Amino acid sequence: MRIDFPRPTPLLVGVLCGMAVPSIAYGRAVLAIPLLLAVLILALLPERRAYWRAMIERARSPIGVLFLVTLVLWLPSMFFSPLPLRSFEAWARIPVFVGLMTLLWALLSRDRAALTLALKALIVTSAVSVVYALSALTFLPEILSFVRMLGWTATPYYGFRPPDLFKVFASVGMLLVPVLVWAGRHLGGRWQGLAAAIAVGFLAIIWLTYNRSAMAGLFAMLFVGGVLIMVMRRNVAVNVAISIGFIAVTVVLLVWLHTTRGYIEAPAGTVAVLPPWLIDYQRQTIWSHAIDIAMRSPWFGNGINVINLLPGADALMPRNTLNVIPSHPHSWLVEVFAETGVFGALALLTLVVASCLKLAGDYLKNGDTALFAALLVNVGYWSSGLLNVSFWSAWWQISYLLLTALCLAGLRPAVKS
Repeated sequence: MRIDFPRPTPLLVGVLCGMAVPSIAYGRAVLAIPLLLAVLILALLPERRAYWRAMIERARSPIGVLFLVTLVLWLPSMFFSPLPLRSFEAWARIPVFVGLMTLLWALLSRDRAALTLALKALIVTSAVSVVYALSALTFLPEILSFVRMLGWTATPYYGFRPPDLFKVFASVGMLLVPVLVWAGRHLGGRWQGLAAAIAVGFLAIIWLTYNRSAMAGLFAMLFVGGVLIMVMRRNVAVNVAISIGFIAVTVVLLVWLHTTRGYIEAPAGTVAVLPPWLIDYQRQTIWSHAIDIAMRSPWFGNGINVINLLPGADALMPRNTLNVIPSHPHSWLVEVFAETGVFGALALLTLVVASCLKLAGDYLKNGDTALFAALLVNVGYWSSGLLNVSFWSAWWQISYLLLTALCLAGLRPAVKS
């Protein structure tokens, strides 16, 4: 019996790219499966040399040079790390991830059919994942146990809480919202309504998981997106409506936070510069201790991805089961400062600001909605990451890079530089 395997084509790479990010609903490792297959297929394509040339060309751009400078300025932290191999591994992943996502961008931007399939796969996979997540979060927790191979039961173990298990998916869902809306508009027809419905589903998942860092990312997207629309439209009525809408959302969020968390008080020995109902005292205490650790080696840092393993990080927080530094500091800026020092943190901050300004400037000049979606992904990623998620988390970096690549691959030919 002869088995014929699918011939490697750009179309297959597109489908796998679209499936990757929404698949994280079934576990972080699941994200890697379609992505690895896509990369392997890409390596077999006859056009792969053109993709490599496009990647090298991007590396020579101003943003590419800033990225390479940032990588170089992170290297001295290796000499201060108690676990240099662990630090080097976290450092080395980033250029690999960026390089692979750039190769996928080069393929999708050159093959519009592959991009179309990628966006359709993104919408369909997101729809399936959202239905699965909403079912588990509302009326059918058994399905989550079943998918995780724990049997068909609502409580497979003590402390089983679906909202906690879907927080990662909610964080990624925050990044998917602008991409889905743009993808639906790009594809047109019934895809627009389906994509909009899925985006609403992601908003419900963020609410049901009580993912406040994802809410902060959405809030930042709303602000930046609203400002850009106001600048583009220059219509008094539109600008007033957007301003009123933003103020209303701000007031509602603040009232909700104060109503649901106003009882929280910071115990003695913890830090609460900001009201604990706005940002919990645990997070503020973690940041304070992380900055104290950063000042032991302020210029070049203490080593990448090791802050929770440094002396003093395992001390218990007063009246809490958390360490003063748990698995990570819950802020990419604090984490990068503590681990790569002033030079490393400033280099990354410069890269982030420059990238966002370029996307915003290009959008204002060309009006391409792909740039608008890519900018909102960046705004959501970097603003949400100020409050949660380790900067070195592979799933978080890959989700951000791949979604940005999908958006930029959809630029109109006249806009591409």
